[in-house]
Amino acid sequence: MLRFAAAVLGLAAVAVGCALVAQNAPPGPLVTIETRGGECPAGACKSLVLIERDGRVHRLAPDVADMARVEPQVIAAIDAAIRATDFAALRSRPFTGECPVNFDGQELIYTFTTPSGSERLASCEVELDPDHPLLVAVDAALGGAPD
Repeated sequence: MLRFAAAVLGLAAVAVGCALVAQNAPPGPLVTIETRGGECPAGACKSLVLIERDGRVHRLAPDVADMARVEPQVIAAIDAAIRATDFAALRSRPFTGECPVNFDGQELIYTFTTPSGSERLASCEVELDPDHPLLVAVDAALGGAPD
């Protein structure tokens, strides 16, 4: 009986925590991931993937498609990583190489919705660390690299 009560209390705490996060959530998708560059039949490649706060992952370009639905704990992990990230510190490491779009490669552009507005990180502007907790959390939701 004590285990059951502890489980119920644990689930209640998770539900309250999720409700508080949702209550303080800014409008719009949690994150958008844009890729641009490379060679596609119709010209330069481009894709736009959104991770929504309800867990829906969908693509708006080059075509519209539902891709996945991720668990609430994954969304909560992304939201927590966004809130904990010092975006100014991330932007302090400028990208100094040649942008891959100059030789048929791709650039990744992340736009994170934060309580204070949007934060944009583009791989041809900022040296992105794939092991940064924010990018690890996004990658976990995508199940690998974006299309």
